[in-house]
Amino acid sequence: MIPKETIDKIFEAARIEEVVSGFVQLKKRGANFIGHCPFHDEKTPSFTVSASKGIYKCFGCGKGGNSVSFVMEHEHYSYPEALKYLAEKYSIEVAEKELTPEQNIRANDRDSLYVISSFANKFFQQQLWEREEGKIVGLSYYKERGFTEETIKKFQLGYSPKQKDALSKEAIKSSFQQKYLEDSGLSIIKNKSALDRFRERMMFPIHSFSGRVLGFGGRTLQKDNKAKYVNSPESLIYLKSKILYGIYFAKQHISKQNNCFIVEGYTDVISLHQAGVENVVSSSGTSLTSEQIKLINRFTKNITILFDGDAAGLKASFRSIDMILAEGMNVKVVLFPDGEDPDSFAQKCSQEELINYLEENQKDFITFKTNILSKDTNEDPAKRVEMIKDIASSIAQIPDDIGRSEYIKECSRMLRVKELDLAKEVSAQKNKRISPFPAKSENASNFEEKEIPTSKMNKEEKEIIRLLLNYGNKNMKEEDQKISIASFIIQELEVDNISFENEQYQSILGEISAHVKEDGEINLNYFTLHQNPSISKLAIDLISKKHSLSENWKSRHRILTGSEEDKFRKAVESSIYALKLKHLDTKLGDIQLQLKENPDDERFTKAYAKYLQTRRQIAEKLGRTMC
Repeated sequence: MIPKETIDKIFEAARIEEVVSGFVQLKKRGANFIGHCPFHDEKTPSFTVSASKGIYKCFGCGKGGNSVSFVMEHEHYSYPEALKYLAEKYSIEVAEKELTPEQNIRANDRDSLYVISSFANKFFQQQLWEREEGKIVGLSYYKERGFTEETIKKFQLGYSPKQKDALSKEAIKSSFQQKYLEDSGLSIIKNKSALDRFRERMMFPIHSFSGRVLGFGGRTLQKDNKAKYVNSPESLIYLKSKILYGIYFAKQHISKQNNCFIVEGYTDVISLHQAGVENVVSSSGTSLTSEQIKLINRFTKNITILFDGDAAGLKASFRSIDMILAEGMNVKVVLFPDGEDPDSFAQKCSQEELINYLEENQKDFITFKTNILSKDTNEDPAKRVEMIKDIASSIAQIPDDIGRSEYIKECSRMLRVKELDLAKEVSAQKNKRISPFPAKSENASNFEEKEIPTSKMNKEEKEIIRLLLNYGNKNMKEEDQKISIASFIIQELEVDNISFENEQYQSILGEISAHVKEDGEINLNYFTLHQNPSISKLAIDLISKKHSLSENWKSRHRILTGSEEDKFRKAVESSIYALKLKHLDTKLGDIQLQLKENPDDERFTKAYAKYLQTRRQIAEKLGRTMC
């Protein structure tokens, strides 16, 4: 856990314009900066960065936040990952809670494995580009596969030489311990000597979500070698079930395209990237795991699985696809022509032809599965029953009721069974299983936004919070005395004993009130950097302005344009009156109900007349006509 003092230091150091400009080209416009939004495609820039407020806001797609939330959104980091990224950028030491001696050893071991993996990655690339053997064998192979030098460098492809201990010797010479060569899987220890695991192989580094090298896949070029591919064994840093090959290069493209293509092998990923389809990852030849599916779910709800034309393991993959459905994601499949795989197909056609093929040949998974299984039944009743139960099992994974209903309707037609019968089977499958896949935790993320519940007063309450955040520290005259806008609003609400119906707005109002009473003013940064992300996002949305008028109208041209700042007293009073009017309407409605039950009760009659008179007075101040 990162201490609050360190988090505060990170927020203070991470200037929003510096952080954003690392990813977006910004231009100065007035007091703010403007650029093209990195979160959606746009021709006219609508992405604004306010250095004075420490926030960004896109008026095209609506995304907004502070420096940490920008990194989280852009790089798809968790909150702690984003904090550590910025801490490293601004040279801030992150001292997490004190570790036990065992935890310290484990942490040191992990760091050592990261360092030695990075060393090996550089060694393999150096062998490929600078050594004669690497150029003749390795570089020639990659180029024969159709990979450009730019692609080879992008994916940091390398070559492990024929010498049995080339890497091991170089690592020990560079003061690395033999223990970490063995623990990382780079070396195999025999008779106390370290031998290279990946001897004479083409090297594919496997990167983490944030770009660190975790392990390797090594491909042999020897036809008599039974093991075509050798992969790093699992270690403290490399857990196969939690990583997807290519995720580091694909994550932003997956988010932007709102779809993730999944292929089988390393070269499939690389060839598709080179062909312009960059939202693609590989499960490295193994079935998808729930951890990998959840990783993709951070970027998109849509997955498209690309199958080889002669995919023998097509049916075997169905169960892992059911796991995707159980996560509430949408699954499509594309089958390549016979004898083709994503790598070979991408090499043969243009980018336009490839993209068109992927778009035109996408099939919904459940209907695809229904078609595939239907062909094997040969109208055998027993096989048909088994197939229908299999399809029902897939439909039962879908958590959304409407989605299940639509698939039941479509599949009943395809399977030639009654919709009601298929619905009963789906229901039975759904009820009998305690899902074989881990359920989503309700507390999966401390930073998941909650939808703000609506109330009758939502509009008026939100407007008052907006005015407090934007103008709360400004002063106005009240009975020949200066008083802050925040104090004026708080007093006006307290005198009529008004609290907000919306829980989130009331929480913000309470915190503002505490700030004003303790410090005499509102600390805007407290709210834009709030530990509750929904409050932070709301505050940023409310203080963001799409347009600001140039001071030149007044200074150069002597034209007084007027602005809300010049008329904030009127805006504040109008908002308070509007909220009070709503509260009065609620009270009048309650009294009317009482009068229906007790028409002769003078208490209610007098109260109704009193509130009605107050309502008229407020309505007159607002310039509204009483109905």
